[in-house]
Amino acid sequence: MDTGTKSILLEAFLEKRPALKRFLVARFRDETVADDLLQDLYLKLERIEDASAISNVGAYLFRMANNVALDHRRQKTRQMARDKAWVDVSRADQGGESVDEGPAADRAIEAKQKLAQVSEALKQLPPQCRKVFVLHKLKGKSHREVSESLGIAVSTVEKHMAKAMKFLVLHLKDKD
Repeated sequence: MDTGTKSILLEAFLEKRPALKRFLVARFRDETVADDLLQDLYLKLERIEDASAISNVGAYLFRMANNVALDHRRQKTRQMARDKAWVDVSRADQGGESVDEGPAADRAIEAKQKLAQVSEALKQLPPQCRKVFVLHKLKGKSHREVSESLGIAVSTVEKHMAKAMKFLVLHLKDKD
């Protein structure tokens, strides 16, 4: 498109901008939304390659403003539906009240404390025993995979696991 045709379209936009803003403010009752939509409209106008077929530039601008407004409204409707679906999935109703199904704050704190205790207990295990425990329980490897990766017998892995589990149970039992 030649720059003359494009500049006519952009000049018309700048000339009609106050009227377009009033049009959008009347639809949304929010000047900030109207300003955002006018910016979107301007960007769309910038991308138009050939405006020579537009016979009534003013009507074209208002039609585009209306389309941008409809797109915005649809987007908001979809966003509200997504947000509501998220709330419906993440919360439950009990007696007409919305209740968060996540763990209670005190239980979350207890879990963090227990994790810290386990972590501290693991540091007290002998290095080879700790490696075996971490590979098997935390990394999810089988006894055979642990034995192959550390170059030890499967029975040694089993002995290390028994020792680690016994130590952790006794260590954590003392903390409670």
